[in-house]
Amino acid sequence: MTGLQLTALLRRLGPWQGGGVAAVWPRAGGSAGDAFAGTADGAADGAAEIRRRTLAATGSVAAAEETTRVWTALAADAQAAVLDPAGTMANAARQADATTCGSAVLTMLTAIGDPSLAVWLVTGTVGSVRPPELAGAPAGALTLLATAPAERRFAAVQRVLKRRSTATALFGLPWPAALGTPPWGAARVARFPGVTFHHQPVDDTDQVHLRRVLDAVEQALAAGVPVPLYSGGDSSGGWATAVPRHVVLAVGRGPGGLRVFEPGQGRLHTVSRRALATGGTPQPGLGGWPHLAWLLLPYPVG
Repeated sequence: MTGLQLTALLRRLGPWQGGGVAAVWPRAGGSAGDAFAGTADGAADGAAEIRRRTLAATGSVAAAEETTRVWTALAADAQAAVLDPAGTMANAARQADATTCGSAVLTMLTAIGDPSLAVWLVTGTVGSVRPPELAGAPAGALTLLATAPAERRFAAVQRVLKRRSTATALFGLPWPAALGTPPWGAARVARFPGVTFHHQPVDDTDQVHLRRVLDAVEQALAAGVPVPLYSGGDSSGGWATAVPRHVVLAVGRGPGGLRVFEPGQGRLHTVSRRALATGGTPQPGLGGWPHLAWLLLPYPVG
């Protein structure tokens, strides 16, 4: 892509609009797990939320009812983990190796949107209607993973999503495994109910463009949709650092800025909008990189 083509593409980026996409769950007032914890009414509300999310993610009444029955029988800490994977399972969800930051983010994104996958990641229990990420898994492998630590189940899904996102990412040929997950490959397999994802480069030297990008991210988060962010350096460190180098997931907003799942450490960080707008300073929430380089923006299906 030439510089003129890239500039033209950047200029086309407009703010993400809600466009009738309902919030998948409320973000205000703490995590989703906190919102339903501690009371019988909370448990009932949590079951209704699990049913609603699973139906939205799978389109299957059977999957929604089955996942809700399994969730209702879980201990309170496991229920909270299914409701809020980013807030409770960040460490277990850390990237399995140096090349799987993108697939770790895709795994977390999918788990947040689909409780049927989150139940398996947290407990090892898989229903009769499998999530797409487990569709091809041999029964023996699922049996072995059922009693394994959650880290192994997250790593297994990371491998599946890395393979799917890179299989045809280089002009129809496999993307080099050592280079991780390209944004266009990630956008192709990213799964969250009600939206489809489009990859967009970010030019943080253009403040008007960057403001529109950050507004779009915040609008998506306000609607309950997490946003994968690619971070990197700049040409002052050599051209190898000026391309996307790491992937994180913005999962919500707080008083200090964006709440971001960083898969390298398996932690949630807060990254201020000011830090994202100014760049230049390495951010723990961006995996130690200073700049936004690319992102996947959600758009309403249809």
